[in-house]
Amino acid sequence: MVQPPAAHRNEDRTLLAILDSLFMGVMIIDPAAHVIVYANDEANNMMRRSSAEVIGRVCHDHVCPAEMGKCPITDLGQKIDHSERCVLNRNREKVPIIKTVKWITFNGRPHLLESFLDISTIKEKEKLEGVLEMAGAATHHLSQPIQVLLSGATYLKREKFDDHVREMATIMLDALDRLRELIGRIQAITRYESQAYVQGKRIVDIYKSSADEMESDG
Repeated sequence: MVQPPAAHRNEDRTLLAILDSLFMGVMIIDPAAHVIVYANDEANNMMRRSSAEVIGRVCHDHVCPAEMGKCPITDLGQKIDHSERCVLNRNREKVPIIKTVKWITFNGRPHLLESFLDISTIKEKEKLEGVLEMAGAATHHLSQPIQVLLSGATYLKREKFDDHVREMATIMLDALDRLRELIGRIQAITRYESQAYVQGKRIVDIYKSSADEMESDG
């Protein structure tokens, strides 16, 4: 806990007591060196860090993704009021937040008071809704051409064509069965899971995102 000089101790103690009781993350930043002088438990938990890992640290190195010299408030003069931003957790992963920054007097000097709410659940829900919309469109548009191909491949295999044609029809039917199984997985998506892709990108992991009963079939 920060111990301010005697002249400001009572006011600062009252402020910190209020901040400790809030159900949102709160930090106080010394703007001169961008050092974190206070963080409540909600902020520490959100960043998956202990108080010792936060207090006294430069915010750019630990919780803020902005580069040194490019602080949105002190360097760029931006106003952050219920703005969508992010903080970094212990693993340097970005945690989406809604953030507000105000100037206050703390320890007898101007400081930045940052308050923020974790919106990870909301963002995951938005991602899932987007995935479900895309999945619905994909399965809708793929179903008819797949049925046409399935009918054609079945006809080729059933009729008296040469062995080469019948073999190709069998391969086509196997591929269409796998495609229909994949469409079933897409239709069974209930959550958002992603996997690494090329060039650092991530894509939806259809198998992990689909319902448990679908996963157990594999």
